[in-house]
Amino acid sequence: MKKPDTNNEHRQRINEVQYHIYKYLSMKLTIEDLAKISSYSPYHFQRIFKEITGKSVTNYIKDLRLYCAANLLIFNPTSSITNIAYNCGFKSSATFSNEFKKAYNYSPNEWRKEKHKNHTPKEYELKERKIDFSKIEIKKIPETSIAYMRHMGFDKTIKKGWQKFLYLLEEEFDIKNPTMLAVHHSNPNITALEDYRYIACVDLEGKKIEPKGDIGLCSIKGGLYATIRFQGVCEDVLTLYQKMYYQWIPSSEFEALEGSASVLYYKNNYLDPNDEFDIEFRVPVKYK
Repeated sequence: MKKPDTNNEHRQRINEVQYHIYKYLSMKLTIEDLAKISSYSPYHFQRIFKEITGKSVTNYIKDLRLYCAANLLIFNPTSSITNIAYNCGFKSSATFSNEFKKAYNYSPNEWRKEKHKNHTPKEYELKERKIDFSKIEIKKIPETSIAYMRHMGFDKTIKKGWQKFLYLLEEEFDIKNPTMLAVHHSNPNITALEDYRYIACVDLEGKKIEPKGDIGLCSIKGGLYATIRFQGVCEDVLTLYQKMYYQWIPSSEFEALEGSASVLYYKNNYLDPNDEFDIEFRVPVKYK
């Protein structure tokens, strides 16, 4: 059995690699270079990465690139398929088209022309909620330095993740009552809930700490955001995501950027006895 400190060290190093992959997805990412970031040999790095993420390094990168491309094809109608391919790290549009069709059963062009609607996961139903788009505000938000903890799956176990995260922040770094945020790295219209990538975050507000175990450090990009204040219960945020991306954005003067949606919690439903949230939902955008 591995010692707890060894497990913490593995998770910390792989966390740093995952962040690097996401940040530089359009760039060339080699096993050797990623292994250097982890400070492991290429052999041990690949073994540990798969042990922690459940995927090989190569498949992890490819799946993430294809997922990002799938979203850009839907929400960036003015970008060419070739530009999307290169921006997501593919060496050629032909390679991209072949890999995309293997993953999503349609060519990039077919996907963009409505076929993405056939890919909606069927294991859950989005609740109907009216969203008042007149309350959307366009804001320029500064870059935010955060501590974070990853969670795979959109389910009630996110609550345990938040409890652990906040406990460790106070125990290890004396961070109490922080400003809480979350990053939604997944589109619920094309991602099964068990594969949903949710990131619990807190604003470091100038405090300097070191990454440790499951707790990583990074920043949420600054820039232009479409924001809306919204109240509801757990799954309502998925409905909000769907309506913002699939209804408001296409009818607006904006396109969604490749960055993920985030939320600022005024009330965190995972810590609320009634499962209620009060959030500011943020979508990174640019003018068309």
